Amino acid sequence: MGVDLEELRHAVDNNEPAAEVLELTRRQHWCAPEARFLAGRALAAGHLLRALDDDVAEMDKENDDPALVNATRKRDAALSAFEATAQKAVTVETEVRRPSVAEWHARRRKAILEKHPEIAELFKPSWASFIACVGLVLLQAFVALFLVHSMSSAFVYAATIGATAAFGSQALNHELSHDRRTSLAAPCALLASATTTFPWFSYYFAGGHERHHLHVGTPRDADADALFWLWERQPVHEADIYGIKKPTPSPKWLWLDSIVGGILWASTVALLLPIAYAYALLRCLVRDWAANWRETLFWLSESFASYLVMRTLTSYSNHGFEVVLYLALSSAFSVGFLCHPCIGFWLMQHACATDLDNESRIKPALSKPLVGRTNTPSLGRLQPTLSYCGSKLWHWLTFQELRHLEHHDFPWVPWVRLPELERIAPEFYSPNHVYHVPSIRRLCGAWLGATDEKFDFACRKRLVGRARARAAASTARYDAPVTTRTGRGGVRYM
Repeated sequence: MGVDLEELRHAVDNNEPAAEVLELTRRQHWCAPEARFLAGRALAAGHLLRALDDDVAEMDKENDDPALVNATRKRDAALSAFEATAQKAVTVETEVRRPSVAEWHARRRKAILEKHPEIAELFKPSWASFIACVGLVLLQAFVALFLVHSMSSAFVYAATIGATAAFGSQALNHELSHDRRTSLAAPCALLASATTTFPWFSYYFAGGHERHHLHVGTPRDADADALFWLWERQPVHEADIYGIKKPTPSPKWLWLDSIVGGILWASTVALLLPIAYAYALLRCLVRDWAANWRETLFWLSESFASYLVMRTLTSYSNHGFEVVLYLALSSAFSVGFLCHPCIGFWLMQHACATDLDNESRIKPALSKPLVGRTNTPSLGRLQPTLSYCGSKLWHWLTFQELRHLEHHDFPWVPWVRLPELERIAPEFYSPNHVYHVPSIRRLCGAWLGATDEKFDFACRKRLVGRARARAAASTARYDAPVTTRTGRGGVRYM
């Protein structure tokens, strides 16, 4: 959220220590160091202002008192310094946090609706997701009860049918979270999510995905914090995701920056993600109960529902352990265990497509527009959201989630109608006019073979890098005097 100008003023009015407020900017993820620096200077000026106000109040109110005139002049200068510097700090932080990708989709949406107003007819709700949820649950129950009889069969079916069904459960939770009929959508989504070991229901219905659409590609993007940052680079590279620092990794770990290391990292993420989610959620609950109780309640409800589903299935099967293993492996494969092709479904959604540089390691897996992007609003020659343009079978097996460009343009269009967008407005969605992913297999291969930065999620490194460059240019023009005040209320610029 960030500390805004009013909060800085409130801190001064209540004489809060500058260090505590700056710690608040860090905890609230002010991503611009320049903004934190300016906030510190503003608070120093504000505290000096408070001390001068006290001096003025103790003096005789005679207009010709030189001491009063001098103190008043210093107070006015401190007030001006505080207002100017605090405003600049907030402006710099706002510039860095600006939701460029969300605005880009909003501009696209406006342009498309102006040219094709009939698209608004696609917004009406559909019952397809409800039917699909029931079908997926029945499919998983059938496989678990009648096909899984050993650990080897659990592995084989999990890597094929199970992974597709588990990814579909996630896709339907995602879809139903956009459905305005929440009282009907939530129970259905909970049922689908209960057949997996991942907390898709609690994440999508507690508001995390809504933040993703509003702030995609910025530090407020919940999807980036919850999942996608894990695939941007391996832990052997500890560089800041926005490219501020790039420490040299230890040579003994460099072997992990390879195809084998990529498979190991993807598998580790897939296996530990449910545990990491639970740990992070409970830790946030302890720190801020009011902001996290709802998601925690959803997670507990989902955990109980998963327990009931697995308990029911194992009670009707003579291979209870294998049934649980099948469902757990299905969930793990759906997010890339052993670099399962399903990982490509995640990577392609917000891989950054651009012709500005050659830094992107997965650039060879993306296809340029054949004609040109003349109909697409500009984002500095970046395209932060992509769609898959290969086999139609993949589209239907994933409930059209691979049409991600269409989805971010129109989140309210049900998945069964997303193909209509390309038919109605081909100049905005056809491979002839936008970057696209032609092959999931090629994308997975490029990601595995990439070193250092594997991909730039929603172009956030490049977008935030540009904003920080603007912020640096702005702060370079500001040269506040360094002032030290000793004695009572001793304050200095930071």
